Amino acid sequence: MSHTWTAIDFETANQDRGSVCAVGLVRVSEGRVVDRFSTLIRPPEPVSFFSRHNTAVHGITAADVARAPGWEAVREQVLEFAQGGALVAHNAAFDMGALRQACAHTGQALPALDYACTLALSRRTWDLPDHRLPTVCAHVGHQITRHHRADADAEAAAHIMIAAMLRYGTSSLPELSRAAGMRLGRLEAVRAAVRLPDAAPATSAAPVVEDRYGRWQRAAQSPLPEPSPEADPAGPLYGRTVCVSGDLRAMDKPEVWKRVAEAGGVPAKNVTKKTDVLVVGDSDHGGKTSKHRQAEAYMAKGQRIDIITESELMLRLGMASA
Repeated sequence: MSHTWTAIDFETANQDRGSVCAVGLVRVSEGRVVDRFSTLIRPPEPVSFFSRHNTAVHGITAADVARAPGWEAVREQVLEFAQGGALVAHNAAFDMGALRQACAHTGQALPALDYACTLALSRRTWDLPDHRLPTVCAHVGHQITRHHRADADAEAAAHIMIAAMLRYGTSSLPELSRAAGMRLGRLEAVRAAVRLPDAAPATSAAPVVEDRYGRWQRAAQSPLPEPSPEADPAGPLYGRTVCVSGDLRAMDKPEVWKRVAEAGGVPAKNVTKKTDVLVVGDSDHGGKTSKHRQAEAYMAKGQRIDIITESELMLRLGMASA
């Protein structure tokens, strides 16, 4: 089975990793694509609302998934398709988190799974302006025309991995990981659990749309994640303290913090003497926010802070901008 693996990509309805609304799967055996599967998903009911940020990225709405299968059924299809082999994804920490959290929301078990990240692998393999999925695909000769469609992104990750295997002269994921000097990740098994008692039944009312005040309140109350020990040290955010000011179009702040932590960065809610990067989004009044002005005050005293836009953040995270 070490020569057979499955590329996977999830799209989510909102900032919760478990709000899976689409999945794409591409199975590769002996260096060639042998099967494909994709489906829309009705997200687990506790996290079924669609954020405008996420819909702006992938275009999927609550109406699109109204008749789609729920995660309980799709989980079985995903595991059956993978046949116990390793999984491959671009920015795998996100997709492995989606897989695990969706099962947590529905109380389903999950077997232990090995996985590899084509984002981290690309950074170690090719010297490119950035390592977003479209950039790496262009470099390896694979055309991706529907970025942020789960089937297209899974296909892209598969072709990146195949290209990397050719580059290193390897034929299996364990061989490739040794040649590239990186280890395979491991998603530990999850036991089945009783579904949360406050979970709404599948026939409940339409998904709730979160307003702006609700997002601000949730961000203020959300804990900051710790930097991932599995992050690529060569990544542009690794070891850097990152703060977000204003509203971003593609993600809300808790999601940005998760992505930054997965990249090995240190998320922060406020600008301080430790800040290395300030991401500037939209403000209410259209001018500079208090965090932006605070960062400039520190810079005037000699502190080095990169003030970047949302698009630049997407580049550093290896993602396409919204």
